Amino acid sequence: MQKVLTLALLAATVQFSHAQSPLKAGTVALGGGINYTHNGEEVTSGSGYYNNSSSYSNNTLTLSPAVSYFVADNLSIGVDLNYSIQETMYKYNSGNSTPTYRDYTSLRLGPFVRYYKLLNDQFGFTGTLGAGYERDSQPTSTNIGNSTTLKSNGFYAALTPGIIFLPIPKLGIGASIGGLGYSRLNVKPENTTNSDYSDVASTFGANFGLAQLTFSGTYFFGR
Repeated sequence: MQKVLTLALLAATVQFSHAQSPLKAGTVALGGGINYTHNGEEVTSGSGYYNNSSSYSNNTLTLSPAVSYFVADNLSIGVDLNYSIQETMYKYNSGNSTPTYRDYTSLRLGPFVRYYKLLNDQFGFTGTLGAGYERDSQPTSTNIGNSTTLKSNGFYAALTPGIIFLPIPKLGIGASIGGLGYSRLNVKPENTTNSDYSDVASTFGANFGLAQLTFSGTYFFGR
């Protein structure tokens, strides 16, 4: 019995040591993430001849390529780009009405720091802290029925937890469902002639959920 316990302890020790195999300093990581969401809604009001209905849909695609360098075991610094395009459609389902489309775009570019906590050779957790420049474009309507485009630019900061699976040593497959974020943007209508116009929008909060589900792939050079 004592020999069995000794062998089990030895095996556990070897496994624990094996589990601590890190992502070594000097490794280069190249990868990116993708997120897609779709929302749709059908609204009906009235009845008979006065029956009215409308349709609404929202499609969002986000791409986020990134490159990083491991300055220490399990710790990398890098740069990522996050580009998002959102298309909304609204239509009255009566008469000869045509759908109205609006596109919203967002661009983020900045450095990040990422720490990997590997539980074994194939699975672990990640924590990513990033900040940088943000630029957005959003069409909108004025209170007199005209349309315009709001241009925003400023900075952002985000903390994002995630998980990573490594089917082979050089390839990582990751997933995340949101994080903590802060942004401060200067918002101004496109082609405005009012030099005194000022609108500063600040946002801080936690945003978690399936709508934020992002899958990523990373290739590790030099591992």
